[in-house]
Amino acid sequence: MPKKKFRYTASIINRLTLLMFFLGAIALVALSFSIQVANDAKGGAYMVNQLGLLRMKNYQLLTMIPLNEKEYDRLNIFMDISSSQQHLMILKRYNLINEFNQLKIDWKTQLTTKIKQAQKIDDIKTDIENYVNRINHLVHRIDQKTENKIYYISQIQQLFIIIIICFLIIQIYYLRHHLLAPWKKLIKMADAISNHDFSQRFNIGTKKDEFDLLGLAFNKMSAQIESQYLSLEKQVIEKTAKLQETNKIVSFQYQATKQLHTSEPLCERFLKILRKLEDLVPLTQFQIRFYESDDPNHYQQISYDNQHKLPYCQNSKCSACLTATTSYQQNSFQRYWYLQENGEKYGILFALQPTEVILTNEQESLIMGLIEQMTTAMKLERKVEQQKQYLLMKERSAMARELHDSIAQSLSCLKIHLSCLQMQSDLTSQNSIDLLATMRKEINITYSQLRELITSFHLRLNQTGFYASLIELIEEFNQKLQFKIQFEYHLPLNIINSKYAFHLLQVIREGLNNIYKHAKASHVKVSLKIDDNQIISICIKDDGIGLQNDLKKDNHYGLIIMRDRVEILNGNLAIDSNPNQGTQIVVTFKANKTIPFKAIKE
Repeated sequence: MPKKKFRYTASIINRLTLLMFFLGAIALVALSFSIQVANDAKGGAYMVNQLGLLRMKNYQLLTMIPLNEKEYDRLNIFMDISSSQQHLMILKRYNLINEFNQLKIDWKTQLTTKIKQAQKIDDIKTDIENYVNRINHLVHRIDQKTENKIYYISQIQQLFIIIIICFLIIQIYYLRHHLLAPWKKLIKMADAISNHDFSQRFNIGTKKDEFDLLGLAFNKMSAQIESQYLSLEKQVIEKTAKLQETNKIVSFQYQATKQLHTSEPLCERFLKILRKLEDLVPLTQFQIRFYESDDPNHYQQISYDNQHKLPYCQNSKCSACLTATTSYQQNSFQRYWYLQENGEKYGILFALQPTEVILTNEQESLIMGLIEQMTTAMKLERKVEQQKQYLLMKERSAMARELHDSIAQSLSCLKIHLSCLQMQSDLTSQNSIDLLATMRKEINITYSQLRELITSFHLRLNQTGFYASLIELIEEFNQKLQFKIQFEYHLPLNIINSKYAFHLLQVIREGLNNIYKHAKASHVKVSLKIDDNQIISICIKDDGIGLQNDLKKDNHYGLIIMRDRVEILNGNLAIDSNPNQGTQIVVTFKANKTIPFKAIKE
């Protein structure tokens, strides 16, 4: 639809032109009246002169009495006056034409005859004087009329002066109201707009003129500029807020990256970051599970907003688990994200999201970026632990090769030679035979122990950690024993480092191997737990025949090796065994690091 064009209905130019026209018309009318009256006054003076000429001619004729016939032509005193029509118009305007005509008739009918008949001055003097008096009276009447005209001119001029003054006053008021006031308003609006004040508006009159047109244009311009200015100001505020939010996110990501790669425990690192994340996204009550193996039922779960400090925490200065969470009154639902890479799961993150809240793309990207960083941190930590395991295993493998290539081969060769010696016929004495048998038995025992050592040196931890390796060990002896070992694991995630893990696994392997070879047990229980004093306890218990020999004898090489390994852990080894009542082996040592855990029973 075409926009309606604004038009003015009362032009300022037309009004000013009309005012000037009125002022000029008044001046012209006043000038016309003045000219007219001046012309009337001019005609009156002419008539006074003509009548004065008549009076003079009367006195001349009086001096010429008696007249001869040659001088009769002087009696035609009205000849010059009668030949001019101007005096007639003046006398008609003054209403004196009748008196003048009467003077003319009386002169022709009465005075002319008396002058012709007069023989001396006294005969006609009185008549001449009366006639002159009548002329003087007419002159006086003309003078009066002229004076009245002049007074009338002055009155007219005064009237027109008053009219012009009033008109000028009205014109000045009009110009101030309709020209100066709108002009000042437009200048004030322009000044206000230049000072970013867009509240000024021009009042549009009912009869629109050019200033109303300019005022409407200024109003529209001011409104548009104000709208654009407010829009730009709003955009600036939004951009500033967005930049501040982005800056917070970038700062958070930077701080999170630094926090994730510190030497603090995982729980302290992750909980501090997750609490700060609540200030950037509308999520609350974060919880995180750490996986130590592929078993989904075995995990460690940590969270904050706890009333008391979580158990088994060695860092007395850490209060990450006591940090209060952000509270939301709306109904919420639980969301979760997996901490995994290349199919390997390291954990899972949980959070509550209000039902009526939808996360933005930036917030979703922030969470996913943090998940990737947390996954990378856990992956790197596991890689470091695996690197330590690799270095240790490399050293132990080198030792196993040395034992295999030196002592093991020598013992094997010695066994062969002893067997050959036993087969010789000259060794018939019973003492020799017994001595050789004893030597062979000892060599067999030493060789068996050496093979166990080589096997232990070749022992490798599962890539996912101590718990997964222990599960594999339990499964191995489940198959050997032909029944399921009762297994209880109550340790936090990654509390056993690679340095201690090999020794603990070897202690448990030695204990289970003794049960497999000697105990004749039908039930075996393996449990690992930790108490409030950070003491880790490993208990291996069976219902077999027990240890038949004295534990203090030196021929229990397996138990000796177990004691040596427990000493490496700075721990204690306790063995309780009675004949036909089973055996219980308990290993206790101080934990090097602890974090809260969830107990797993199998």
